[in-house]
Amino acid sequence: MSNPQGRAPGHALMEKLAALRGTPDVRELPFGIVKASPEALGWMRGIRGEVAMARQLERLGAEWTVLHSVPVGGGGSDLDHLVVGPTGVYPINTRRFIGKSVRAAGSGFLVDGRPCDDLRSSDVEAQRVDRVLGAFGIATTVTPIIAISGAKALTVEEPTWNGRRIGVVSIERVVHGIRKRPATLVALEVTRIAQLLGDPAAWRRTSPDPAPSDLLAHVRFIDRGVDRWNVLVRLGAIAVLGIVVGAVIVIGRALTA
Repeated sequence: MSNPQGRAPGHALMEKLAALRGTPDVRELPFGIVKASPEALGWMRGIRGEVAMARQLERLGAEWTVLHSVPVGGGGSDLDHLVVGPTGVYPINTRRFIGKSVRAAGSGFLVDGRPCDDLRSSDVEAQRVDRVLGAFGIATTVTPIIAISGAKALTVEEPTWNGRRIGVVSIERVVHGIRKRPATLVALEVTRIAQLLGDPAAWRRTSPDPAPSDLLAHVRFIDRGVDRWNVLVRLGAIAVLGIVVGAVIVIGRALTA
């Protein structure tokens, strides 16, 4: 298994997060403390989700190719992961729904009963892959997958969009799901498709990527700083609680004196 693009899991999100350094969204305080906005925290959670999915995909064998954070358009659009192997081509969108109930049935995708756009978005991603392959005369089934993490309940009943079957599964079950499907591609086809999809020119991308190591350094700095901010907040809450308890004790003694 290889990643010919050389992009790290969460690459696009790491670019966005790194660009926030020095802005109000990522406030760098003394002693390496970082206060992050809800948007920045959301991107950090997204990075963790993509890294967790990448670790699962490492279980695939050498006959599979996994591309991470494939840039597919302007404005930072990307495919979280793109897997090519004997059983087909799979764009994977990672989604974290901590403590929520997820239901995917027919053309509906509900999170705690509220409709979300994930099925349509996954179909759009698959269409992009279809167009790239079609430009090179390759016709093969592209099956998008929504990989769910953190949900307290997941109900799946044949989700589809525009007639396309959408895989909705926990991240732990993704590898098993794509392995068990019937083989449709021989080794040479897998290699050719992976090379095409791994070529930035196929997606009309010409700008160079920042080095993954540089992006990781930014993310780790922010991650450590946010941890320190959280510790500071907890210590502050404990101190306030101690002051309140002390005041109550003092007042209680004064009243009973």
